[in-house]
Amino acid sequence: MLLLLSGDVECNPGPGTLLKAWNRLMNFLRHFRSHNRVHSIPGSDPSERQIPDQCAGDNTPNSNTPIVPTVSPSVSVLTSISGNSKDILQSHADKLVHAISVNLYNVTESLYAKGLIPQQTKEDMHVQGVADNKKAGNLVYVLEEQLEAKLNNPEQYLIDICHVLINQQHRTLTDIATSILHQLGQSIPDNVTSSPIPDDVQVYADNMRKHYRNQTIVAEAWPPKIGKDFYGRLALVEKQDPNTQAESAGLLLRGQVDKTVKLTENNKISVEDVLKPKGKNPLSLRVVIDGPPGIGKTTLCRKLLNMWSNGPLVHQQYDLVLYCPLRNSKIATATTLADLFEYRRYEVPIVAEWFEKRNGEGLLIIFDGWDELSEQLRQSSLAASIIHRKQLDQCSVIATSRSYASSTLLEISNLSRYVQVIGFSKEETSTVIIQTLQKNTKLAQELIDKKKEDDKNHKPFTTTQSNKDSQLAVKLINDLEVRNDVQSLCYIPLVCSMVILVYCKEGGHLPTTLTQLYENFILQTIRRHVKRHDINPRTLDSLSSLPSQLAKPLQEMCQLAYTNLANTRMAFSSHQLQSLSEAVKEDYLGLMTTFIEYDEEKYQFLHLSIQEFLAAWWIAKHEEKIEEVFKDHFDDDHFRMCLRFVAGLTHLEHESYQQYFSKQQLDLECKRKPFFGYESCHLPHFYQNPETRKKGRYRYAKSNNHIILDDHDNVPILLLQLLYESQNTTLCQILAQSIKSHSLCLNKVLLSLFDWLCLSYV
Repeated sequence: MLLLLSGDVECNPGPGTLLKAWNRLMNFLRHFRSHNRVHSIPGSDPSERQIPDQCAGDNTPNSNTPIVPTVSPSVSVLTSISGNSKDILQSHADKLVHAISVNLYNVTESLYAKGLIPQQTKEDMHVQGVADNKKAGNLVYVLEEQLEAKLNNPEQYLIDICHVLINQQHRTLTDIATSILHQLGQSIPDNVTSSPIPDDVQVYADNMRKHYRNQTIVAEAWPPKIGKDFYGRLALVEKQDPNTQAESAGLLLRGQVDKTVKLTENNKISVEDVLKPKGKNPLSLRVVIDGPPGIGKTTLCRKLLNMWSNGPLVHQQYDLVLYCPLRNSKIATATTLADLFEYRRYEVPIVAEWFEKRNGEGLLIIFDGWDELSEQLRQSSLAASIIHRKQLDQCSVIATSRSYASSTLLEISNLSRYVQVIGFSKEETSTVIIQTLQKNTKLAQELIDKKKEDDKNHKPFTTTQSNKDSQLAVKLINDLEVRNDVQSLCYIPLVCSMVILVYCKEGGHLPTTLTQLYENFILQTIRRHVKRHDINPRTLDSLSSLPSQLAKPLQEMCQLAYTNLANTRMAFSSHQLQSLSEAVKEDYLGLMTTFIEYDEEKYQFLHLSIQEFLAAWWIAKHEEKIEEVFKDHFDDDHFRMCLRFVAGLTHLEHESYQQYFSKQQLDLECKRKPFFGYESCHLPHFYQNPETRKKGRYRYAKSNNHIILDDHDNVPILLLQLLYESQNTTLCQILAQSIKSHSLCLNKVLLSLFDWLCLSYV
């Protein structure tokens, strides 16, 4: 049959003749498909057939004679190829293995969801310690076996596989699937793009997928990871209202996370919904994510990168996702798109040029750490131009920032989403504490259920378990109920982890302020570090009394932290660390970590807040004119957190600090639940009340002329934070006396210790 189709017929054909005939046939078929000819082969009409005499050598066509294939009228090329679906799949196996290895887990899940592979195969793909390429090879082998077992309709099974591959939105997988469908004579689905991305772009994207998939979602293992979702919860703010933002900041200040979610027009969302299309241009999103230090903004970014690396995101399809940490000086000062590519490969110029020609279409850029840019770069950097759609207006952008710096981002025209990362609720904090301290899942679940039951019945949390870890978890949760000033900090995952660690290491002692918590955590980190040396960690009682071989390196680290924070520099090259002593450079007391930036090893502190604490330690312990340094940086956004630590370390005892709390006469009133029979509003924060009336001895507000206005501008959050950290009652009195209408209405209202501290002198 093969000889007949090729037109090269001999009486006694040998192996060479068969091979030549096969090659001619394959060349013809390729030529036929490339020109989209009709299904039947030319010459299938009886009038066109030229069947030579089988044994007449003179009639055998020479090499210059065109070959006219002959075949039965009922036979078509595609039908003859589709006769063996297994061979078609096998012919694509090598490319398929490589393409699947890049998208292994998502392809596996999709195949399993469609019932195309057994559950055991799915589980095998998640086994640790086996290379993805080998797993992909095993997966393709299973597909071949399953195809062979489908005796009734193997072709449909192969078609179903192709549709799964196409749905991955991956160019190579799509090419393979469409090639197979062509050979099966099937139509191509409408969702297949007509202009696939170039090979170089796909290669770079595949490499970035592998990189993102292999990196951990939580960057550092210290402090210890806690909770199921390390990036916390998300609250989606639908309306960019400054008053709402200020009110939210006030609630977070007290750790009242649940009330933040319940604010008007706030909705709790999932990670998948961060990039949900919205607005006039749903394909070109601008998303702002903010939250306090340690809440999990960077971790959320790494989660999104991990999701993209395992397949298409739920709501959007991106050819490439770039992660751009703005603490990276080269990214912060980048002038071209190619400069934003943190991981360098030869394809970078080609990839950048391709996206530039498309004005960024198909590209998602994550700018992490907007607050870490200088004021000048927030106005004139490439990142700012892209965020504000002055360049690459068709790309999508996520920008993360601490809350104080996100106000400039909220001014973006056609802002798609404003997302706040708000951390753990009170109930979630208890669950996290239990799961962290009690590793036995059964005992932990019993405690969680008991906590819910006791809360429902308004009973103290108790347990009958004799396990020490369970008892410690119950004790910590109950201590936090009494010390809700500390509990109000635990909604931040980083802080919650520190609280659990310090509580365990210090024998059940809770720190009072954030400053005390960080001081103790850094002490624990140094203790952990010196275990590898000839120093007994138990002899280290405090940072102030470290032995000289540790005190000197700590002093150098603090100076490094301060000088670089003043220059808005959060990452350092080895050259910038040359001035440090060898004792410091040995392992930086365990307080720094390394990363690769443009093939160069760089250093940074475990977390920005660690650098800010060490900078505050330098100011408080080594600066001669502390008050002047405090004044110089008071209006510097980059020093907000640092000044909180300075307040905690110095208690703001110098009289010069009083000026910040008595600058203006504040027309404020703090009202809580009213006395019985009087009309008012129940708000847990300051608000301006210019119109009030008195009736008898009591103050009340009539609904028709009572004006309520959040007044966080008149009482900056920073002042309350400084009061909290300093524990300075004199400053509390000064602030209270600066309030004109200083009345406080209370009736069976539970105030946190934070409230009592700030308001007890009102």
